[in-house]
Amino acid sequence: MSRDLFRQGGPYNIRRTGPHQHTFQIPIQSDEHGRIARACPNDACSPGYFKVRSGTGITEGEPDMHCPYCRVRREPSEFMTSEQLRYGKDVMMREAHKGIQDMMKDALGIGPSGRRKFGGGMFSMELSYKPGQPPMVRNPFEEDVQRDVICPHCGLDHAVFGLATWCPDCGRDIFMTHVEAEYGVVRTMLGDVERRRKELGPRIGARDLENCLEDTVSILEAVLKAMLTRHLRSAGQSEEEIDRLFKERFGNRLQSPERAAEIVQNRMSQDLFENVAANDVLFLKNTFEKRHPITHNLGVMDRKYLERVMEAERAGKDILVTSAEIEKAIAISLGLLTSLHNRVFGDSTPGTEEQSTQE
Repeated sequence: MSRDLFRQGGPYNIRRTGPHQHTFQIPIQSDEHGRIARACPNDACSPGYFKVRSGTGITEGEPDMHCPYCRVRREPSEFMTSEQLRYGKDVMMREAHKGIQDMMKDALGIGPSGRRKFGGGMFSMELSYKPGQPPMVRNPFEEDVQRDVICPHCGLDHAVFGLATWCPDCGRDIFMTHVEAEYGVVRTMLGDVERRRKELGPRIGARDLENCLEDTVSILEAVLKAMLTRHLRSAGQSEEEIDRLFKERFGNRLQSPERAAEIVQNRMSQDLFENVAANDVLFLKNTFEKRHPITHNLGVMDRKYLERVMEAERAGKDILVTSAEIEKAIAISLGLLTSLHNRVFGDSTPGTEEQSTQE
């Protein structure tokens, strides 16, 4: 009986399933956080790369997986990364190499000693076989993904790039969970400002607060950009048209609460400040205005800033930012963003019209 190319069993539980067909069970090593890399099968999806922690989320059965960026829905096996596929091929090539070596020994009649002797007496010949080096198997090299979140609906622990929208397990819209996590990072940094101020000096403490304010403004801008992109896309706008709008019409206007409200009203037919008190709107505007001298003038007040906020201060003084001020700005921003998201997108669950967009 001829020898099979692959040895049955072993660490990969190799099984023959048909003529010239075998199955392997090749485990994929998780990263230092216990997560396994996944890649969206939709070539048009960007970034299309994320990680999930095994044993969290939906653990019964094997439900379909969703891309957190474009919501393409497939079997989990279709979300293999290119590195994982390469690793699987490396393993199979190494196992095939072992099988070929054994076939060669059988064909030459060489036993466990690696030698075969012919003849005897004065005339004899010895045949030996030296196996070649087996192909090298390199473990998958995967990217670091730093934004981690737990789905509030199914409990999936996963990590994504940027502001993703969908849970890879249950497919629910968890966009605002990602937004809350971003603001949570700023709050964590705010909680450490006083310690750093005492240890490193008042200027370090002041710069930490300035950076937290800049991050608070940047989060609002990024979240509104993501919402506008999703809304415009669902309205039939092409990616080229959307890119052109942001470059030529919107620019950095989303950094300003007033200008952002105009864009949201014109493009989404929504009031950004619905149910937000007028004094909170003014507070947010004045707090965000501090970002300009922080970013462009080392935190020193200039005439342009004073004219915008109509402050009775003198140019040349350092601008003052407090933790309480940033905390309040975060609370107002998160409230108005949550309200806007609920009004425009509601609770998008699997099976709605947005399923598998960009597919």
